[in-house]
Amino acid sequence: MTILLFWGYSCKEDSLARWRLLEPDAEMVSELAREADVDLLCARVLANRGVAPGEAADFLSPSLAAIGMPDEDQWHVAAGRVAKAIEGGERIGVFGDYDTDGITSAAVLFLALSHYKDNVTVSLPTRQTGYSLLEPYVRDLFAEGVDLLITADCGISNRSEVALANELGMEVVVTDHHIPPEDPPDTAVAVLDPKLWDPDDPLAGVGVAWKFAWAVARRLGDAGGRKRLGRLLDLVSVGTVVDIAPLVGDNRALARLGLKHINRGLAAGGARPGIEALVKVAGVRGELDEDDLGWRLGPRINSIGRIKNPRPALDLLLTDDRREAFRIASLLNQLNAERQRRTRFAVERAMAEVNPEQDFKVVVTEETGGIAGLIAGRVAGATGRPAAILTRRSDDSYGGSARAGETDVDLYGALYAVRHLMGEWGGHRRAAGLSVNPGNLDAFIAGVNEAVRTQSEEKPEIFVPAIEVDAEIPLRSVSNGLLDWHEMLAPFGSGNYRPIFITENLRIAGSRKIWEGMNLLHLEGGIKAKMAGEPDGLPSGPFDAAYTVTHSRYSGQAELEIVDWKAGQ
Repeated sequence: MTILLFWGYSCKEDSLARWRLLEPDAEMVSELAREADVDLLCARVLANRGVAPGEAADFLSPSLAAIGMPDEDQWHVAAGRVAKAIEGGERIGVFGDYDTDGITSAAVLFLALSHYKDNVTVSLPTRQTGYSLLEPYVRDLFAEGVDLLITADCGISNRSEVALANELGMEVVVTDHHIPPEDPPDTAVAVLDPKLWDPDDPLAGVGVAWKFAWAVARRLGDAGGRKRLGRLLDLVSVGTVVDIAPLVGDNRALARLGLKHINRGLAAGGARPGIEALVKVAGVRGELDEDDLGWRLGPRINSIGRIKNPRPALDLLLTDDRREAFRIASLLNQLNAERQRRTRFAVERAMAEVNPEQDFKVVVTEETGGIAGLIAGRVAGATGRPAAILTRRSDDSYGGSARAGETDVDLYGALYAVRHLMGEWGGHRRAAGLSVNPGNLDAFIAGVNEAVRTQSEEKPEIFVPAIEVDAEIPLRSVSNGLLDWHEMLAPFGSGNYRPIFITENLRIAGSRKIWEGMNLLHLEGGIKAKMAGEPDGLPSGPFDAAYTVTHSRYSGQAELEIVDWKAGQ
């Protein structure tokens, strides 16, 4: 079986993946096939994703009408407070986060509220001062005359800063989606974090912001609000996909409708200027899909916040000037290339410091700026273990980011076990930002490793999650007919992964290297496939493969992407 390589670092020997064939209920599959008018293979995939009879239509063709409006009291209180500010001429300040989710969240709230009044300002944190709603930002917003502060994709962990805003005379509405701490802000007008009501709620920060804008429109009796907010779904889809939010439920509808809106606008020449400019500088051709958002547009929006002030990325999404949009997009493109170079060198240095005995890799590096999360993700991917990249600060504390990589480690849970050793921290199950208090580094390393080992004892496969296979099929089943229904399941991503199939006894008729570490295979049977690895490591005889199916932009035909293989019998 292969071990996929990342930048030249092989996974550990115990990272050999296992295949687990999903076995849905046969009667449910048949019922789904009848109800949705799809073939049995499509119905099987739907059943594997937990789509029950009665839900298939909404899953395959999600609509704005299917998106649920939150009904918790906090949403009504917050919408009422914003309506009061709009009607009373108060100054509203929107404060976002530095990443794509935070920037799109801030843009959505700013554009939505600016429809009702001109007295709205929007700002973002900078790498130099620090991320999240810190005291300097609160004081800056007060100095700007803000009466009502609305956070976007941040604030749930800023209890003291919200209290400071209140002391200065500002009221605060928090919109966020990160896992709430034990003591969320208690002096805010309202705290809108869906995880307060449902820990498994999948909404990204931009989804929370969009739903809040919808709640405000309803509170104001804006009959055209829903249609107008529909034109902001392009931003919602970008933030949701790039933040790797689970593409289920409302997230799936928001992302799919947003992608459709983007592609329709690009085809008609009416796309948002900033999105259109990013598409051009990224060299994307044809219709955009979720991979384009996640791997091409998103990194360019993220890049500037990792290096310097992220404001130009926000301006890009807000401008109506196509020439200005292209200028900013070109700048972001250059900064993204710089970020890639810095990341590559930083990963090489970090890998040299990895302790092979740790099950939670903690690496203290030189100055990494805003790319600590990227480095942590690369180290986690290369070692098959969660990783944290920390930098020593002038006060002898340590700050940085952690990532779970491809493991099933509950990163938030591991950090929660050592919360007494940290200062500010927060995040998700798979990603977090953190600071370690002075004198606590050794105890922190020991504590997170003990927490991860405890998780692995309870769930032995935690480091090597099984590859869940949707079906075993013959190669002849892979055709454009499969793609017809396959694309209806998109967008794919966290929570709604591309279907994985297995086929036995494949043979390579020919191959060529298409870029470093990637090969294009011509399989017997006429199907092409991409496979990672060096040419001399390709299977020489019959082999069994687990793969996804994609639509080739070059040939227009179905193409395999092999995710794992083993020698055939």
